[in-house]
Amino acid sequence: MKVRPLPADSPAPLTAQTTAHGAQPDPDPTLPVLIETLRHDGIITARQAEAARFWATDYRIGVMGLEDPLFDRTSLGLSRRPLNGRSGSINRYRYIHDIIGGRYERVLIGAMIDQRPLPELARHARHDPQHMGQVLALLLDFLTRHYDAMPGHLWRG
Repeated sequence: MKVRPLPADSPAPLTAQTTAHGAQPDPDPTLPVLIETLRHDGIITARQAEAARFWATDYRIGVMGLEDPLFDRTSLGLSRRPLNGRSGSINRYRYIHDIIGGRYERVLIGAMIDQRPLPELARHARHDPQHMGQVLALLLDFLTRHYDAMPGHLWRG
């Protein structure tokens, strides 16, 4: 039997960046102001912002033990679905953690979970504050590429 992943098992699809009238959409409430500002300024792309959001969701579910915000919308009523989702988040988190390491994970935690400003991130990461936006953009590009190449079994659950 072939397994089809559910919508919660893969990154959220990219959405259009402009409205019907060509105006910029309202800021995304699920993204920290720092990430939204970097995206608005063109330092990071929409795909990088989606990867950041997806990593933060996996971190919150798999590490912090919070509930999946999309569970109610994607549930098929299976009693084990929340546990499968948590297991999938843990596995994806571990996969990314093993690749990026603790130092750059702390940068993601500071930006996405703690919502620290760039100067504070730069101080903790020991980078030049003027280049911290580019460091974060490079890290998110790296994250995006690894999500794109992630083995299929990690998207289940």
